[in-house]
Amino acid sequence: MENRIRKPTHPGDLIREDLLPETGMSQTQLARLMGVSRRTVSEIINERRRLTPDIAFRLARVFNSTPEMWLNMQQAVDLWGARSIHGHEYAKIQSVQEAISL
Repeated sequence: MENRIRKPTHPGDLIREDLLPETGMSQTQLARLMGVSRRTVSEIINERRRLTPDIAFRLARVFNSTPEMWLNMQQAVDLWGARSIHGHEYAKIQSVQEAISL
């Protein structure tokens, strides 16, 4: 993760590009299966909403996967985003050992 230049795949991208076409399912059908609004599904697949643990559990049930898989994908995106935005600030932070030795 430290040297990653390309943004990790957002979970919504996986749903939009792979899972919905493979299953022939619409956003409306997915929303119904998950028990959420179509708007929620739309925001996720268009990468305007991050996955929560609740949504990860729902996706895991629908796609016979694990909530951890979904949350790991989201975490990779979140960490990449934080590093992209605040990386220069993080580089200035000293470790405890560095601070003590000064």
